[in-house]
Amino acid sequence: MIIFDFDQTLVDTSSVEQLRAARNWKAVMAKAPQLPVYEGMTELLSELHASGHTLAIVTKSPDMVPKAFIRAHKWPIDIVVGYHQVKNQKPDPEGLLLAMSKAGASPENTYHVGDQPQDTEASRGAGVMALGSAWGCGDIQGLEASNPDEIFSTVADLAVFLKSGVVRVS
Repeated sequence: MIIFDFDQTLVDTSSVEQLRAARNWKAVMAKAPQLPVYEGMTELLSELHASGHTLAIVTKSPDMVPKAFIRAHKWPIDIVVGYHQVKNQKPDPEGLLLAMSKAGASPENTYHVGDQPQDTEASRGAGVMALGSAWGCGDIQGLEASNPDEIFSTVADLAVFLKSGVVRVS
């Protein structure tokens, strides 16, 4: 199973960050069609799904935002855990654990891709492999300091890693 953060990992949401911080979700949704998906991400999601991986999104945003992208880009993602589905947001691992439960996945076979130290901390709490996505990260030093298992500068680099059949050693 591969779990993705949404903001700044799948989609560049930096232009609506102030709206998100103000919880103006109506305005965020109005601007959503103009938000750019990171280069190569749609193709990567399709390839991972085609090779049998279960894909999920766990986000601190309400799930309506990523679900709009799933519909618009025909992403093969069935599991979305958003703000309203959990009591505790990242860095608490609750969202990751819920996504894994829905998929019937175990921690040793799960990867979590995110751009913030909170993502790494949530990964550690859930016992899954933490993959740092530096391509949309606003604080690379903070991400590096959180010590994810791997950090990737581009979606293409992440794709090579995930498609290489990496097996975790416990």
